[in-house]
Formats: sequence, structure tokens, C-alpha cells
Amino acid sequence: MAISSLFVALAALGSTAQAHFTFARVRQNGDWLEPTRYIRQSRNKTSPYDEQASPDTNNNVRYYNFPTYAVTDRPDSVRCGRDNMAHAADTDILKIRAGDKLELAHQRLEPPWGPEVWDNCPDDRGSCIIESWNPTGITPLNHQGPFIAHLSKVPEGQDINSYDGSGDWVKIYSLGLELRDNPSLPVHWIPWNDEGIPAPFVFNVPKETPAGDYLLRTDLVNTGVFEANVTTFPAQVYPSCLQIRIESDFEGSLPAGIKIPEDLMHESPGMATSLAMYRQEKVDADYVYPGGLLWTGTKLVVDKPQV
Repeated sequence: MAISSLFVALAALGSTAQAHFTFARVRQNGDWLEPTRYIRQSRNKTSPYDEQASPDTNNNVRYYNFPTYAVTDRPDSVRCGRDNMAHAADTDILKIRAGDKLELAHQRLEPPWGPEVWDNCPDDRGSCIIESWNPTGITPLNHQGPFIAHLSKVPEGQDINSYDGSGDWVKIYSLGLELRDNPSLPVHWIPWNDEGIPAPFVFNVPKETPAGDYLLRTDLVNTGVFEANVTTFPAQVYPSCLQIRIESDFEGSLPAGIKIPEDLMHESPGMATSLAMYRQEKVDADYVYPGGLLWTGTKLVVDKPQV
């Protein structure tokens, strides 16, 4: 894929060069669990890692917190993070009940990490950065876009430690944007919060989720841009996958979902916006959040901003 100078110009809008992020810790029903223990590629992510291609051809080598590109990177990288299958067997399985409340915490610092990035964090967060450039201590996000969470059930006869996520993915949560009283920049991405204190990433696994082993994929999609007469600026994704075992009294089945990476391409709904929306100047009339329909536990609904 050819990438114009638009790629460079827009990439420069993200602050703190090379300080991206990884979802690396989970909270279950109010209790923060051991960092990285249940999250497949953050347990021992391969870093540096050589992707097969990149929109930025000078940056095929990725480090721990670097972004992933659905349009070019290996399918396994887009599903659950770079080289995640190499670390699946070393990742523990989190046992939960359908309906449990989960929260994800992200980290922007590169490992190795000391206890100071996990322990006694402000606002009861699961990670923090106590450095002079970050006066609140709460780990900020340096990219706008929606947070999304999907479930993929491990097929019968397969083991969660060897399941590659090539089956269906059903979206169970999203946290996106709202409009604010700012005529010049009305679009407010709630997760990013203009690189202030980010909203917590809290959601419930639907009570109607059937029992079984699942991959729970969480992601922040830094949306791409589409504009006539220019080459494309693709979205960055930041996927992590928990290995979970769900106990449930529900005897139904999951609805059909999407395929990853096939349904997270540049042309897929929600993966790219107009340049004006990217600049927070407006919401595109037909914009929906990426990752397919949202499953409420009882039905699939169109997942779009409530504006």
C-alpha cells in the first residue's frame, strides 16, 4: 500500500513519540489481578518483532507498545497481538461467571516494569506512571478512537492455549465519543479525553454468555482517514487477548460475529473517518463504531454514537 505524506502528517498529531500502550492488567469484580498473568501477548510479548509489512516501510520492526495495522500485519498480530501464539501456553486462564464486571488497565512505559507502575495507583487504577511529565500519575492514552471488546469462543475439540482466534468474534462493549459544547472541536473521544485522565475501561460480560473457554479481545482503535484524491491513512489497533473460562447457567449460543482481521480493514465500517472527524470537527453522518454489531446479551444492535 502506498502511503502519502498525509500518513506522516497525521502520525505527528499523536504526542510522545513511540510511547504507545498495551492493555496489560485486568480487574475482576473490583479486585485487580496480577499484571499480564491472564493476557496472552502481554505476558511475554515478543519485542522487537519483525512484521511482514507496514504502512511505514521504514518501521517493520515493532517494539512492545508499538501499534498494529490490520491492513498489513500478520493475522495473529491483529487478533491478539504480535506473536501471541508463542506465549499462549504461558498465559493462565481466568475463571469468571457470566455477568462478572471486568476492567482493563493499559501501560505506556516499555518493560521491564517495577511494582511502582502497578501498586497504589491514583484513583484505584490498575496501572500508573509516576513521572514528572505526568502530574496525575494516572496512565494517559496518547491516541483517540473507540475502545472495543469482543469474545471468541474456543471451538469444540480445541484447546484455548492453541486457539488462534480465527473463528467468530462478537462485540460485547464499546466506549466511543460524545459531543461537547465546543464549536471548533465538538467531538470528544471519551477513552482518550484529549490525553487527560482517561475513562476507565469497565464492562460486564453478558449474563447470557454460554459456558466455555473464550478469548476476550480488547482494543483501542486509533481510526484511520479516508479522503478523496489522497492515499489512505490506515487505523492503528492495540489488541490484547485474555484467556477466560466462563461459568454460566445460560444454555443458548452466541450470535454470529465478525472475522478478524478481515472485518477490520481500512474499508470496514468504523475503521476510518473523514479528515474533519479525525480532527474532531464533526461526526460523520454514517459513522458506526468498528468491530461489527454490538451484542447486548439478548440481541445484536447497530453500534453508533448516541449524538
